[in-house]
Amino acid sequence: MAMSDARYKLLGGGQYTSECDEDAPVPPALPVPFCRCELGNQLAEVKQSRHPKTAGRAFYICKWNDSLNPCHCFFFQWIDGPDKFDPRIRLFPYYRSESWAYNEFRRWVPPPPNPPPMTEEEKQEAAIYRVNNPPKCHCGVRAKLQRPNIGVPPKFTPFFRCSLKTRDGWPACDFNEYIYGPRSHWLIEEEVREFESGKKPWPCTTTPSLRCKCGILATKGVVPS
Repeated sequence: MAMSDARYKLLGGGQYTSECDEDAPVPPALPVPFCRCELGNQLAEVKQSRHPKTAGRAFYICKWNDSLNPCHCFFFQWIDGPDKFDPRIRLFPYYRSESWAYNEFRRWVPPPPNPPPMTEEEKQEAAIYRVNNPPKCHCGVRAKLQRPNIGVPPKFTPFFRCSLKTRDGWPACDFNEYIYGPRSHWLIEEEVREFESGKKPWPCTTTPSLRCKCGILATKGVVPS
């Protein structure tokens, strides 16, 4: 259903800047502003930009910011200035429709550098040591070793993840390391050049791969009757 001109104006259509406006004003972040959906009732929420010109900068937007949601308004307001620009955020997938209340927002932090390459012998030695001396997760407790040996040969490398669980069964933190050491988070330079040349879409245009509660990639299947 097409939006009427009156409704369009009521929701702020054509009155606000957007992620691509790098030179737009940056008002004080507090107090948290209200969006245009329910004037004086609906607080705006926070997201971080993935636009090439403004990547990494946080901004306020309507809580119902999914473009497929007919309830969303056009409210937009920068929180960060150009000093927070960080194009590295575009190298990682994210949930495009997610936003957070200001007091719940956690800014994206670049992951640590990739670990140095290891030989198979070094991996075996490190794995033996770490099985007997499990690393601590972000919660400060010893991580639990997961051995998702699905298929022959096994499809997944054993890995450590948080041993604490939330009420619905998910790990309490996002700690995740291979049995022999930390994972590689950063892409190699050749892959980055493919994104920059347009041969491949930037990772930020996709959502993270779904994983089950065991921590392995989820697969599609048929529920048995």
